[in-house]
Amino acid sequence: MKLSLLCLLTVILLSGCASPHRPLFVNPAVATEPQLQLNNTRFKWQLQDKRAKPVMLSIQTGDQSVNLQNKPDWRSKLQAQLQQRFQQAGARLDPTATTNVQFNVLTLIARARQHPLDHEVHSEVVIEVAIHSTAGHYRKRFAGNSSYTAPFKVDPASVERELNQLAERVLHDILSDQQWQQYLRRQA
Repeated sequence: MKLSLLCLLTVILLSGCASPHRPLFVNPAVATEPQLQLNNTRFKWQLQDKRAKPVMLSIQTGDQSVNLQNKPDWRSKLQAQLQQRFQQAGARLDPTATTNVQFNVLTLIARARQHPLDHEVHSEVVIEVAIHSTAGHYRKRFAGNSSYTAPFKVDPASVERELNQLAERVLHDILSDQQWQQYLRRQA
């Protein structure tokens, strides 16, 4: 009896310590309302993940840290969405073009600090637009930050939603920006 009670108690304690974390599913959508003006611009296009680590969510609880990565291939899906938006705006994407446009994802992460009764989450997205041509180089960074505090444990679904919304706002800012588009039209 004592042995089975001890085994049951051990199983309960171990299941409470098991990590319930699943991978994140961050996959921002590209808004259609910003008016891109890329008529007949010809360029190579690439979206690059230049983050130091592929972590989307870092949860700090005391001295312990849990890092979660994204499950789907968010980079290729986002690249395809942006490529479609460029083509809808009249761009001619050509892998042999001398003008190269890159969107470099420098930061895409949520950092959570778990407290006994609540948690706080700080999210950050930084994307750099880089244009390289025979005439010169252009770089501009677009960033967004958000923070919130909520009761109980960190909810990965809430973090996913927050990261998607933040990334979508940054992408909206990029697609609405006329400076890089003007530079590109002069080069391509």
